[in-house]
Amino acid sequence: MHTFKVGLLIGTMLAASPALAQDGLSPEQASPAPAQDPSAVMEDGQDGTASGDIVVTGIRSSLSTSARVKRDANQIVDSISAEDVGKFPDANVSESLQRITGVAIDRSGGEGQFITVRGLGPEFNTVLVNGRIMATDNPGREFSFDVLSSNMIQRTDVFKSSVPELQEGGIGATVNIITARPLDQRDGFHFAASAGGIYDTLREKAGPDASAVASWTNPDKTFGVVLSGAYSKRKNQADQIAIDGWINGRPDIISMINDQPTLLTGSDPRYPREGNVNVPQSLYYQRVEETRERINVAGSVQYRPADNLEITVDGIYSKFDVSGVVRRMDNFLAAPYFEPTFNENGTATSLGMIGADFIALYPQFLEDNRDRLTNNGLNAKIDHVYNTTNRQSDSYQVGGNVKWNPTDGVELRFDASKTGANRKSPSRYLVIGALLPYSYQFDVAGGAGLPTVGFDNNIINDPDRMRLHYMSVDRNTSRDRGSEFHFDTKFDVNDSVLRSVLIGGSYTERRKINRSFNNSDTNCTYCGYQVPIAQGLLKSYEWGDLLGTGTTIPPTLFEFDADAMLAYLNNPATLAIPSNGRTPEEQAAFAARLLALPGGPFGVREQLRGTVNVQEKLTAGYIAMQFGGSNWTGNVGVRVIKTDVVSSGFNTPVTSITNTPGDDTLQYTYGPATAVSVRNSYVNALPSANIKINITDNFITRAAFSQTVTRPTLTDLGVNNNFGGRISVPQSSGGNPGLLPFKSTNYDLSAEWYLSSVSYLSVGGFYKDLSNFLELQTLPVVRFGRTFQDTRTRNGQTGYIRGIEVGGQYAFDWLSGFASGFGVTGNYTYVDSKVQRDQTLADYDCGYNGLSPHSANGSVFYEKFGISARASYNWRSDYLRSCRSSQGRPRNRSSYGQFDFNLAYDVTENVQVYLQGVNVLNEKVNEWSAIEERYLLLEETGARYNFGVRVRL
Repeated sequence: MHTFKVGLLIGTMLAASPALAQDGLSPEQASPAPAQDPSAVMEDGQDGTASGDIVVTGIRSSLSTSARVKRDANQIVDSISAEDVGKFPDANVSESLQRITGVAIDRSGGEGQFITVRGLGPEFNTVLVNGRIMATDNPGREFSFDVLSSNMIQRTDVFKSSVPELQEGGIGATVNIITARPLDQRDGFHFAASAGGIYDTLREKAGPDASAVASWTNPDKTFGVVLSGAYSKRKNQADQIAIDGWINGRPDIISMINDQPTLLTGSDPRYPREGNVNVPQSLYYQRVEETRERINVAGSVQYRPADNLEITVDGIYSKFDVSGVVRRMDNFLAAPYFEPTFNENGTATSLGMIGADFIALYPQFLEDNRDRLTNNGLNAKIDHVYNTTNRQSDSYQVGGNVKWNPTDGVELRFDASKTGANRKSPSRYLVIGALLPYSYQFDVAGGAGLPTVGFDNNIINDPDRMRLHYMSVDRNTSRDRGSEFHFDTKFDVNDSVLRSVLIGGSYTERRKINRSFNNSDTNCTYCGYQVPIAQGLLKSYEWGDLLGTGTTIPPTLFEFDADAMLAYLNNPATLAIPSNGRTPEEQAAFAARLLALPGGPFGVREQLRGTVNVQEKLTAGYIAMQFGGSNWTGNVGVRVIKTDVVSSGFNTPVTSITNTPGDDTLQYTYGPATAVSVRNSYVNALPSANIKINITDNFITRAAFSQTVTRPTLTDLGVNNNFGGRISVPQSSGGNPGLLPFKSTNYDLSAEWYLSSVSYLSVGGFYKDLSNFLELQTLPVVRFGRTFQDTRTRNGQTGYIRGIEVGGQYAFDWLSGFASGFGVTGNYTYVDSKVQRDQTLADYDCGYNGLSPHSANGSVFYEKFGISARASYNWRSDYLRSCRSSQGRPRNRSSYGQFDFNLAYDVTENVQVYLQGVNVLNEKVNEWSAIEERYLLLEETGARYNFGVRVRL
């Protein structure tokens, strides 16, 4: 660790020493803008061509613009630019960003959603839209790239080193998404549009995909308007075979001793293994079918009444709805486990579930252990789950910016903006099933190397055996509101090594409110598999060849109409059927109480204990100085931020804990809610320095130092508490309003060799010294006389992340004829890390979430004779998704790579046809727990194709 850090420091000093000896002057190189200036990463006047018009066409022009942004910047930055107006390199912004060194992505439904930069996940990267924070429909700060169509994006910059005028918050990187500006376009009226479709191979359905961009600028380029819009509707599918986590402990088991079943607790000396063992929670087969509908609108108006005054008003709106149906067959594996076998790592390789046949054969076993068994000793059961899900979201941002140069060498900027996001998540989770008449065996490596359980399809798909069980109805909401005000000044000096002084300040206010509406007080109305289901409600659904499993899983499961099933559940006649040992009179009283609730037993009611209401106010000021000589530029400064947080919510005490009829999960009853509020405040001073040296006209070296912070995710700051778990493992979770920001001290060193306006090679090293790391921790906490595994975000981790990045792009323009159209791009990133935790798992050393030691991207492109083509392969090595995931255990994802391509042909000068393929080799996602043998997930999403025609006027 120290060798790497010292090496970077020495490199920084060596790079700086010749620069300090320079006393000549040169034109000022571009520096990153104040937060409100989305494009000032380039030099003033460098807006695309010598005349100031942006004429962006093709892969080479996109790569040339990206290379120029990287070369001209006064800090370490990478960029992706549009190939044409309304034509970003990929259909999804994050899928383009993964072609930048150090950037990897996470996908949802096979589509890029979040980014990881230099091993740090989405919560550690600040994403700006036109230089401003945009509210998100996610529970926290992390930005979902799937809400924006790439067709309205002009450029996206990834800042890897910091300067004082850049907004704080990203210790991984700050990403700025830039939409089109009319005064950057050619004068006159211009229009570009595309129309086509999206086809998903697994779902075997297509949906529409269309976009348009129109702009008008007067001949004097003093007034302009640009408006863009996009609409898409994608129908996708994901097939999964999964285990819902592994339970670590010493659960009760049943062992055959002297030919008789004997119940053994974890403390029994006859237990088959010393130390803790790991057993699966459940094994399920699942198909998710979704419809993802997205509407985007963006616009900008610019007015330049004088050469020294420019006014910009812009806005963006996104509506993104994801509706889904989840069909699932669940084998719930509950203790006591019959004759489990464990390998040398303590992993259960097989275990049995007890059916009615076992109890009939050994009736004395039930009599001897009745007080320690549930369901009369039966734990062999089958669940058929039908889950309707929805993500109904919208978000917007609107802002105004004034840039004024009152005199030569003085620039004043004022920027104000408002942003908001809303999300509604109505869902229904309906479970039916049966206690089975037969016992069955779980095998961790059954057919096709996947976990399996024994089954009798005639029984588990017999409608007459099915009974009601668990019914949950949710309608949760999230509301995010924010406003920003920036005032920035720049004073040019130009008579010494000191080139300019930047002074500015900002005020930001943001409030995130999450509210919980559900029927958690009545979701177990029918638990216990006792109440029959009316004829005609159940329908058989065929899996087909789910993930190539063939006959190793049941060929069918039950599905049903959710509205019809809920009507049956709410029917007073159904509620009157006695269950769980109640007499008819007791059942009638029970039903009357439920029917008297607002909305009935399955109406949604606000659960105040789930409320998260966090308000954050940020007051910041900065000063920065820019220096320069004949062949070097640099900057140094400090940004100071005061953070004030108020976390509000409700405390609802637990008044009783009972066992769920039919399984070993826990049910909680709560008392009256009491409003609570917690305040927190802190100040951070964040220094930074960057230096850039032109060793030759085409060879540049850079060094950077900075201190950065990432504030806790807003919803992690809540005062809420949630409870669940099993009899053997009670669980709790919630917010932590006392969290402090995660801090990082950063060192960067890089070199860039530019071969042409398109081609370059770069190499860099970075080191991040981390403290107060924010992570999800699971700790034992005693509550209500039980020991709960309490999972919530906590401070305390320290360590480092260090790495090397190599990237480049090369166009074979020097070749003749057909071959001159070829080019290549590629990058590779190696990341190493060390973690020192206050609390850790006894049998697993967690690293940093999202950190892949190796990631790489390579592309071959061709552009000539009207053909524009690119083939790309993206790959990242294994990485930890969460140290404490299902059952408080790790979740790792295996190495993953996928092949994508883009192909377009110019039919005429103004008409182009195109085809894009994503994951065309149909790569699958594989996840596992602490070690690879503890399987968690195999997921297939299939390939996706975008196709259509583009026109430009």
